Amino acid sequence: MSWDGVRKIIWAKNFDEMEIIGTLHFSVAVPIDADPEFKAMVLAAGVAHSGGNSAIDYTYRRYREEFLDRFDPTKTCPPGCIKELLLKVRDRAVGIAKSLSELSIPEGSPFGVLSGANALIRLQATFHAAIQLSLNGLGIEAEAVIRQGLEQLAWCLRVLEIDDPDESQSIAPNSCISHLKKTFPGAGSVYGALSDAAHLAPRTHGRILTFEGDEVAISIRNPNDSASSALFLVLLLDGYSYASCKVAGTVMVKEEKAPEVGSELIELYQGVLPVYAKDWFTKWSANGT
Repeated sequence: MSWDGVRKIIWAKNFDEMEIIGTLHFSVAVPIDADPEFKAMVLAAGVAHSGGNSAIDYTYRRYREEFLDRFDPTKTCPPGCIKELLLKVRDRAVGIAKSLSELSIPEGSPFGVLSGANALIRLQATFHAAIQLSLNGLGIEAEAVIRQGLEQLAWCLRVLEIDDPDESQSIAPNSCISHLKKTFPGAGSVYGALSDAAHLAPRTHGRILTFEGDEVAISIRNPNDSASSALFLVLLLDGYSYASCKVAGTVMVKEEKAPEVGSELIELYQGVLPVYAKDWFTKWSANGT
């Protein structure tokens, strides 16, 4: 297959929609929601080929039940788990971006509406990237990406009513957090925590360092360190929903009310989110959704 063909296959999916399966000798990406039988056959083919066999029949028959058990969705993504929450956030973010893409912005609208809407549509890439990092146990890195997304969201809300392209383009996104606090009072605290992660501030070191006697172990990847990044993604999704409705309100007679996506997800997944999740959400959304 030519590179162009491979490239099209790779680009057909976002990586947070894929699951990496394999052994020490090979890895392959398959859709997360693919049938377990398909995943088992792919894994059997990889195991057989990496062992020097051209046929998969023996490997598949011998290990089928073991492979199917490994890919049982009730075990890989049980109800109420962090992975399920992250995938729900992803799906809702994609849905919001799709709704924004379908808006018809009338001629004569402020320049900020057009540029703000375009930036909000692009924000779905931030969700994809942060969720992929979280799913791979890179929670701190995910929070650095979410920080950028929060700046982008703040900038969009800041420029919506500005008609001068030069003025809107001269506004630095990181300077808009104070403006975002008018709608989401907790945005400052959230941005501060995300900045700590982005700069690996000393207060974050407890998440990556383990002390055993005189030795220090540094954790590069931790599958159990996704709770805080999941919370920040819920907050960003909440703001994203609000901002999309603000944009829709500028081109419609009646402004839509943002659905309460944040509070719903906080309530459903409080068992796997940080213990302070509800408190942070309450402070975040006092004047917003």
